[in-house]
Amino acid sequence: MLLYLLFFAALIIGFVISTRRHFGSILPPYRADGQHGVLQVRRYPRLVVAEVRVSGNAQQALSTGSKLLNKYFREEQIARFALPLLAEKVDAADAIWTMAALLPMELSAAPAPRNKAIQLKELAPQRVFARHFHGSVADDDRLARQKAEMLPLVNDLCRRLECTKLSTVVVMHRYPWWFPSLFRVSDLMVRVTDDAA
Repeated sequence: MLLYLLFFAALIIGFVISTRRHFGSILPPYRADGQHGVLQVRRYPRLVVAEVRVSGNAQQALSTGSKLLNKYFREEQIARFALPLLAEKVDAADAIWTMAALLPMELSAAPAPRNKAIQLKELAPQRVFARHFHGSVADDDRLARQKAEMLPLVNDLCRRLECTKLSTVVVMHRYPWWFPSLFRVSDLMVRVTDDAA
């Protein structure tokens, strides 16, 4: 019995390691420009994304956005999950979110979505302050706590580096919705300017 349990545990560990390695390999590249406590200064290059606007709480937005973007990826035979997924709340009053999945191709080569709610676009190169979060941030209360902890640190670092915030906290979901929360890692990011503004 013990051998069966050890074998089963080894399979789970192997699956988790393999899955994390796979999804880690499709993260967008960036240049690290320094570490300030828990915050890392990153510079991302131009990125091509498929973006859709959805409404609801954080969990509903993640679920709806993932389904719509995964369907686009399947219909156009883009051979992977619609990940990583950038989730940004753009209207606090009406709980409107943009959900953007990174595309593994240039904008000119990306197939036009059949669903007109999905827009293809380029994100300009950007500078962000980022930190890792272990566990799920799909829950509204948990995300609110993370924002409350992170934004004062961002404000302080902006004063020291003489920059200005360009966004609220953007969540980069690295893994699909079914990946266990115990093993999830997300990137919490705030876009900032390069110079004093």
